[in-house]
Amino acid sequence: MTDLFENADQVAERSSFKAAIPQQRAKGFAGLSPRELIVLVAAIAMFIWGAWVTKNLVAGDDGRQDLVQLQLQGIIGDYLQAQARSASDEQTAAKETAVFMAALDQTVEGLSKDGKIVVVHEAIIGGDVPDVTESVKAAVYAKVPRPQPAQAVRVQNEMQAFMASNGGGQGGVQR
Repeated sequence: MTDLFENADQVAERSSFKAAIPQQRAKGFAGLSPRELIVLVAAIAMFIWGAWVTKNLVAGDDGRQDLVQLQLQGIIGDYLQAQARSASDEQTAAKETAVFMAALDQTVEGLSKDGKIVVVHEAIIGGDVPDVTESVKAAVYAKVPRPQPAQAVRVQNEMQAFMASNGGGQGGVQR
């Protein structure tokens, strides 16, 4: 069995050694070591730099972002409806649609290069954001011809001929 007081002198030496360590620590500014001071100054510098970068990214050049809205779904939907009504076969329609989509993409990319942030119309909840849909549509159709609704003209002519021959087109019912 071990006596509790047998190693008492070694325990006293260990506790005096641990108590001496904090006294040997080098003190810098405000009770911080030089290493802690360097880490603190680096953290403050990174915080200031991050705030500056965030401010410049959000503010832009003149302090105001130039947001515009675009009804992209409407432009594409109108084109696809016109393409469906045209007399083009499937391969021609696919090629023309690919050309249209490329022209639309170039036009929207041009807006972005001009410093505008393009927001899809459906994403706008409120506020006064200029709508550039008509100018984009005009720019795209200046590059790509609008599909001609050949079938619609034929159907309209047939309906007019039917109505003229049928006395007003009452479905074959004579009065």
